[in-house]
Amino acid sequence: MSLRGYVRQVKPRTENYIPPVDRVQDLLESNLSKKDVAKRDNKNVLQDIINNQKPLETEKGEVSISWIDNANKIAFENDDFDTAFPKGKEVFITSKGDNLRITQITKTDAFGGGKGSGGGSSGTTAGESAQCVYLQAIWNNPKTDFNEAELTNAFSQVKVNATLDQIINLSDDWVVSSILTAKLIYKLLPKRNYTFHRGSSDFVKNVIEKTFKNTGQTDFPDINKWNPADIWIVDETKISSYDFNGVVKLPYYNQLLLKAYAARDIIGVSLKKTSRVKFSQQNWKRPFIEPKFTKTSLGKRDFFKSKDGYLFWAGGEIQFRTFPAFQGEIIGKTAKHGKISGDSGPTGPIGIVMKKSGATPIPSRREITALIKKDKNKFFEMFFNEYLRAGETGVDTIEKFTKKFAGKDSGYLESKYLVTLMFNEIKGREQKFLSLAYRYAKSISAESSVHMKIS
Repeated sequence: MSLRGYVRQVKPRTENYIPPVDRVQDLLESNLSKKDVAKRDNKNVLQDIINNQKPLETEKGEVSISWIDNANKIAFENDDFDTAFPKGKEVFITSKGDNLRITQITKTDAFGGGKGSGGGSSGTTAGESAQCVYLQAIWNNPKTDFNEAELTNAFSQVKVNATLDQIINLSDDWVVSSILTAKLIYKLLPKRNYTFHRGSSDFVKNVIEKTFKNTGQTDFPDINKWNPADIWIVDETKISSYDFNGVVKLPYYNQLLLKAYAARDIIGVSLKKTSRVKFSQQNWKRPFIEPKFTKTSLGKRDFFKSKDGYLFWAGGEIQFRTFPAFQGEIIGKTAKHGKISGDSGPTGPIGIVMKKSGATPIPSRREITALIKKDKNKFFEMFFNEYLRAGETGVDTIEKFTKKFAGKDSGYLESKYLVTLMFNEIKGREQKFLSLAYRYAKSISAESSVHMKIS
């Protein structure tokens, strides 16, 4: 039987038939639009979320967001939503370093959202919460066919932040992933009475996240780079065995979670929607295999023909550029494997890694943007000096150098300058920088926490 046939068997279509066009429209309407922002009090809701860095549901996960360009922010504040949200343009950067369009924000209840039963829930909150429900269903009945009655019963036993309606009406690709993942995890873990958590107040927020904040660490601006777990599997009879309140530093916290993971008392699980499921254990017993630095490149073709730069090792590369946020992205032989952001300068992940490598951190992108606007000649003077410092020899005068960038926008200039400056600063320290950046991007740094990864 085909996978889709299996889905239809375990999730029979007893509801009224919904034409494909209507179903697609339903799905499209589940995300925010600039028209939605103009409705009700949605502008103020969105502004409050941005100003106070509150998490919101998006296609990139549950994240906080910031404006990439101040011009879009000003247009938004002036109710010019056409200018604030140009069609197809990414105007936000998330706390995970991804770039985001307004149409990639989920239209939750806060924005007057909520889909009908025909659309099929496809958001991250629904999908990850559903995974908890599917896990509970198979724990209740190892021979479950995941029918609606069993899922409804399981929902009453888990601690999640999605509704039953969202979970019951999960889109087919999430259903397939949830079933396969539930069956795999059931095989891997002991058959205890676990509680399955996703975004719960009593454990995720008031134990895991609160303890992380109480460590006072500064190496992880994003908690997901410390532990990217989307759900937590917890033997709640054993929680009292672990002194979360006594944790004062991150190494102690990591050891606590390592002990709990080894005992299979508390297991964090990082999820990925998949149709071919496999698992791995991160920051566990397997030693880290350090990527061996080979070379850098300030443009695979020519310095002036690209805005990026590369760190190479035998198994892949990290590409650094604005996209539109300045970031590094691991590119392996067959796939991309994680990002490290750099817009925030010394206080951001790239800045932190540079400092740990013994290098002077690069400035924030905002500083460079301001310099270009204020004194472009000064910027090009600094840029040309970094070009020469990098050992590039294509042009020999600042006039020729400046002319090479004719017609390039500020984002392009910021990208090339920051990556050139960064490579100059890490010169002689490339191996240490590569190792730290690689581990941070993949959430497997020496200070990251143990977790199970489903992919």
